[in-house]
Amino acid sequence: MAFIHKLGLNKFFRLFNPIVEPIVNAPAKARLAKCCNTWDLRKAAEKRTHQMCFGYLDSGADDEIAIGRSRSQFSEYECHYRVLAGNSPETLDMSTTIFGRDVRLPFFCCPTAGHRMFHNMGEKATAAAAAEKGILFGLSSLATTSVEDIGKIFPKSLPKVFQLYLWKDKGLNRALLQQAREYGYDA
Repeated sequence: MAFIHKLGLNKFFRLFNPIVEPIVNAPAKARLAKCCNTWDLRKAAEKRTHQMCFGYLDSGADDEIAIGRSRSQFSEYECHYRVLAGNSPETLDMSTTIFGRDVRLPFFCCPTAGHRMFHNMGEKATAAAAAEKGILFGLSSLATTSVEDIGKIFPKSLPKVFQLYLWKDKGLNRALLQQAREYGYDA
């Protein structure tokens, strides 16, 4: 695969993206359109994602006790649709303030390692989606995209955070924090 990059063929193949991408993504989009709940989304993701990558996202630490409890508690929720009666996407306002900045929804893209396992643009694609929805974005220390790259492309009007894993090298920790500050990370 490296020879493709050495010869510059990747730039040539990129020209076919507008034709090939819709064809490749059609089955996944059809599955996504049929999803009714989070479990349907999980099944669609499992079919689309490489087994190793899906296992990484779909699992928890150690014996997965916390993830089991989360699933159990989530299944206890019931939707009573009258709660949002009279509201529509045009009139419903879920905006709030996080780190002194306005966001459209009280959700965020949490820091997760290795986004390029799931998308060829990695964290840049996730950051773009977060920006489009007007929500906070979190970047992991183990990201496949740099603090600098996200800092440059993510809107300054929206909050972003950097998840720092503490390394034995205190100089590295300081440098990472300094870089995050430089590029406008809020925490």
